[in-house]
Amino acid sequence: MRLIIYILIIGSLLSCSKTELGPQCENCLKEPITATSFTDVLIVNEGNYTNGNASLSFYKSETQEVYHHVYSNANTGIPLGDVAQSALQIGNKLYVVVNNSSKIEVLNANNFETIQTINGFNSPRYILPINNQKAYVSDLYANAISILDLNTHTISGTIPTNGWTEKMLLHNDTAYVCNYNNSKILIINTATNTIVGDISTGKGVNSIALDKNNKIWVLCNGGINEETPRIIQFNPVNRAIEKTISFASITQSPTNLVFNDTKDEFVFINQDVFKMSINDNSIPSTPFITRASGSLFYGLSISPVNNEIYIADAKDYVQKGDVYRYSYSGNLIHQFEAGIIPDDFLFFNQ
Repeated sequence: MRLIIYILIIGSLLSCSKTELGPQCENCLKEPITATSFTDVLIVNEGNYTNGNASLSFYKSETQEVYHHVYSNANTGIPLGDVAQSALQIGNKLYVVVNNSSKIEVLNANNFETIQTINGFNSPRYILPINNQKAYVSDLYANAISILDLNTHTISGTIPTNGWTEKMLLHNDTAYVCNYNNSKILIINTATNTIVGDISTGKGVNSIALDKNNKIWVLCNGGINEETPRIIQFNPVNRAIEKTISFASITQSPTNLVFNDTKDEFVFINQDVFKMSINDNSIPSTPFITRASGSLFYGLSISPVNNEIYIADAKDYVQKGDVYRYSYSGNLIHQFEAGIIPDDFLFFNQ
């Protein structure tokens, strides 16, 4: 419940302290930064709610160089906006969803310069490309999914929903959407842009992913201590739930289920990071990666190139956060400072 957390910290001041944890560069770019490798990573820093200090950091993993504020540096100091939620690359364009600014910034993937700003959203969350012509945009408050025309960069229509929609998945021309506050996965016919069914899951459904057997996995955090969190596997062919794995306590709040490149194992955050096989039937009791005292694991992703694990540490939601880069076996490769509340990771498609 990120926005609830943000509301609790409105008015907090940004700490200006800086800890050197690796090669850094902030507000010092003399030449445009360009993604030149599949291992380059864009880090989306949400920023403090209502402070308008969201930012993008750029990480060259081969040299461990970190560049901050690459958006404002590429766009003559213009701020990115209020709460950068997620980012996605489609072709040679980057789509950065800025939640509380109700917009999507379309950037040139080569130099981070703005191509166009798409307005008209309520509180956008994530983008799901459907084909070369359109994409879906989930939303916190709109009670609808927006249909985005990728040619004109305009909203061409909406799909009515009941409440908050989160992460989405496209499989066999069908879109599956996390309906967070209604304990459902919505099933959308992408040819007609209509909801054709749903699957009951659990409260706080926040993550969705596909395994190597074309089974869909969802992670439910249980709401705010409303029910025991669970992981569910279901078959999209017959829409039958085939496995339900419950967590140990109602007070736990797992998030960010993501698969490795072979789609046979996944990781997720439950304070620490845990790893599971698709054949497991219980939540492991021992963390795969344990957070240090004072850390708050907030974002998580796996590189599709080398299976390296990236973890975002939001710390106290006020000062700048850190990013931890691990090998898939769990060895720390590099730790470095990011922006305020790092969350999402984008791995470039060069």
